[in-house]
Amino acid sequence: MVRGIIPLNIILCFLVLISFAEGQVVHPNGIEICSQIIHEMTEGKISRVKAKELSLAIANAGNRHFGKVTCGDMWLYMAIVHIESGFRNNIVNDFNCRGMFQVHAPSWAGKFGIRYADLLDPDINADVGIQVFKYYLLLYRNIASTLSAYNSDHPRAALSYARAVLYTRQKIKKRYTELFKHAATAPRIASEIEGRESEPTK
Repeated sequence: MVRGIIPLNIILCFLVLISFAEGQVVHPNGIEICSQIIHEMTEGKISRVKAKELSLAIANAGNRHFGKVTCGDMWLYMAIVHIESGFRNNIVNDFNCRGMFQVHAPSWAGKFGIRYADLLDPDINADVGIQVFKYYLLLYRNIASTLSAYNSDHPRAALSYARAVLYTRQKIKKRYTELFKHAATAPRIASEIEGRESEPTK
């Protein structure tokens, strides 16, 4: 790559998700693309409407606790949710981990002052899930260790889990880039076609 040329992925992040939001305002194009990816990754079992609700819940929680949400952040959060729950928010596993981020209720509900049942609310689940992620990120300062601890409470006990999340993040990134390119070119192509159709016949 020639120095001085900005990589395409950086441009995409800047244009679409320079930040998903400031406060609670989330970039609509980014959310729509994330919603489409969730719909696809669940083979249509989660509707686009529900997928948008989940995308907004994740983005808003990220904004609340990190001050911004970039496209890279969303790819990572979505990868965690995909590995943990397949984007299902109504599940409780044998260890009492709840919701789409599979938050361990005994460990975290009391810490954040919520009831176990509250973790089945998508907004609350995303909020707590990202707080837990942030807790480990501040503790270990390394993404692989953070993901391992998120899954196991230990920075090296679940590195295979960390690798699975990062692999899924790459897949989401690739699909996001494809959908963004399509969204960017479709209006231009449609406009060109309309322009040609409106030209007088010679």
